[in-house]
Amino acid sequence: MTTDSTPVPVSTPPASGPSAAPVSDTGFEFDGESPAPMQLDLVELDLALDLNDIAEHGFGQAVRQAARTVGGEFLFDLPASGLIENAQRIALVCLSRDNGGRFGLVLLSADGDRVRTVEADEDTMGLVHFARAFVAVLEKL
Repeated sequence: MTTDSTPVPVSTPPASGPSAAPVSDTGFEFDGESPAPMQLDLVELDLALDLNDIAEHGFGQAVRQAARTVGGEFLFDLPASGLIENAQRIALVCLSRDNGGRFGLVLLSADGDRVRTVEADEDTMGLVHFARAFVAVLEKL
């Protein structure tokens, strides 16, 4: 069975200069290819997480290793502070810098016995905005 691997064009602002890469509103460059669905990225990250690693190395280090495994970047983790019900910690992972960045959240349950990956919702979107700014600063360094 063959598959068509032709990239799907994405509407982009005009680039300046003959070889300039298109840049999104956030300043991130992108190549115009359609990214994999976010849910797939989150499933891969979820599969890479291991509760034994969390018990042995701590939440932040375990998420950092899982992010590396899936080709993402661990950005930071912080107390959930009531942003998400039944969670004690939230970690942000940059799954891709393409198209303005794709960010997943990793949640540690209040009991510390489960982890799950989720997309940001209206309550946690501020963390994603902060993460975009954080990545923009890292790119300039």
